[in-house]
Parts: sequence; structure tokens; C-alpha cells
Amino acid sequence: MAPDAALALHTALQDGNGSEEQTRAIRISLDTSNQMRLSVSDIWKGDRKVVFDGRIILVAEPEVADALAGRTLAIQTAGGRSAFTLRPTRDADA
Repeated sequence: MAPDAALALHTALQDGNGSEEQTRAIRISLDTSNQMRLSVSDIWKGDRKVVFDGRIILVAEPEVADALAGRTLAIQTAGGRSAFTLRPTRDADA
């Protein structure tokens, strides 16, 4: 995961008071067209987890994590808008 994407997910999981609900994380999944989907979800037993700043920020079922091996979640900005993207993993990625 790219550092800017990790920070964005960490921030998204904080409520308006700056606290975090430790039982939930952002879940990455793939739809039937292999398009990435991100949603807030409970953390399930068996999930693969990404931890940032001591907090689980991203989870995926093992099959999804295996399908995404060699890819990095990043943020791409164009035309003043930002979107999460998957790119091939580079040596500098977290």
C-alpha cells in the first residue's frame, strides 16, 4: 500500500471526534468484472489485514488478497479529483 493511500484510509476510519472504531476497517473486494470495490466492513476471522499507525485499516478475504498479490493500492489525482487505484508494486511501496 502506498503511504498516501494508507493515510487516507486511516483518516476515513476516524469519526468526527477523532476516535476510531477498532472492529471495522475498509474492505477491498473485487466484483465479477474484477473491478476494485472499497467499503467499510467488520473485520472477519481469516481476513488478511494491513496495519497502519497501529490500526487495521484494510482487510480482504484470502482469495481477494491472493488475486491482488503484486499490486499496490495507491491514490491517483487528476483534474483536481482523487481516486484509489491498483498499480503494479514498486520497491518504494509500503
